[in-house]
Amino acid sequence: MSQHTETIAFRPKRTQRTETLEVRRAWDVRKERAARHRFQLAQRHPATVAKRLALAHRIAGDIESGHYADQADVARRHGLTRARLTQLMNLLLLAPDIQEEVLALEFPAGREPITERTLRRVFESLVWEDQRAKWAELRDLAA
Repeated sequence: MSQHTETIAFRPKRTQRTETLEVRRAWDVRKERAARHRFQLAQRHPATVAKRLALAHRIAGDIESGHYADQADVARRHGLTRARLTQLMNLLLLAPDIQEEVLALEFPAGREPITERTLRRVFESLVWEDQRAKWAELRDLAA
């Protein structure tokens, strides 16, 4: 009788590691990106012209408080031309009630129907009643 011996080699069981593998399809990624984009567009932000009007008020306050000597000093320190600074400061020529409405303007990102350029048509006249009439037309067109 022959004896047949078989040697079996084995490794002890390693501890089981569970790894989570996240597989995302390109379609899902595009859908998520589109949803994020729609959410960002739905958020309302202060209008750029409102920010510029607020800047004009701040600059006027700084000039009055003596922080700057005059508009030319502001332009030099901020790297603006005097003409551009004059355009910003001209926003202060608007009637006070129009300024309040402009400061409260909010639009979704990427959509600003009232820009500084369109607003300049309003203060072509320094008479507040004329400004109010032009502002009403502009506001109706923007809505």
